[in-house]
Amino acid sequence: MMKKQNELRLGKLPRLVKDYIKHLEQVRSDFVANVSHELRTPLTVIQGYLETLINNKHPDKKTLNKIFTQMYQHSIRMADIIEDLLLLSHLESEDHPSDEKKGIVIADILKTIKLDAKNLSGEKKHRISLRANAYVLMNGSENELRSLFSNLIVNAIKYTPDQGHIHIEWGSDPHGRGIFRVSDTGIGIAKEHLPRVTERFYRVDKARSRERGGTGLGLAIVKHVLLRHAGQLEIESVPDKGSTFTCIFPADRIIHKQ
Repeated sequence: MMKKQNELRLGKLPRLVKDYIKHLEQVRSDFVANVSHELRTPLTVIQGYLETLINNKHPDKKTLNKIFTQMYQHSIRMADIIEDLLLLSHLESEDHPSDEKKGIVIADILKTIKLDAKNLSGEKKHRISLRANAYVLMNGSENELRSLFSNLIVNAIKYTPDQGHIHIEWGSDPHGRGIFRVSDTGIGIAKEHLPRVTERFYRVDKARSRERGGTGLGLAIVKHVLLRHAGQLEIESVPDKGSTFTCIFPADRIIHKQ
């Protein structure tokens, strides 16, 4: 009965409004399906290992170590997905950052993230360089901006082959706008995928993305942080050559320290 009433109400709406409502419903449906799939995969693995433990009364130490390691890794993956979902929900719930700070020293944040990136790179031995203007400060949410910078830099680490180069920049352009840029010599993204890479759970190569441990939400988080800071994202990428992600922040958020 309720469904029929809703259909009757929709029938009286203009076509554009109806199309938009259907689009929103499709987005919601796709989102639920994607979340379910992303969580189901590690849950299935954990469930399988638990069944193995139940059925095998006396597993050897080597088997136990393998099982517990895999279960731990998949539990971390689920925790990462949930944490990113909560962050994304927070970012979408408000139009503007709730914890605005003035004069954030972006260069200091990037130095810390660079150290984390080197640790993440580990045996891959990427060459990670940073050029950050310490005299270009910014007003905004420090936590949200840190998340944006970290997501883009971590993505560069994940999708750049061993001993590849990742370059991080922060400064301003002649118009006084803040410019954050991450360039890599990674696997790149084909042109047809570029318009959709900031969608939630969109993956250029699903198997390869999961293999590298991504949640599929990183670039969606980047997009929403930029929206909340009135910024914009530009992406240049060539398959097998590398990618450059550039974030442009409006001049009224930038402070040039003397």
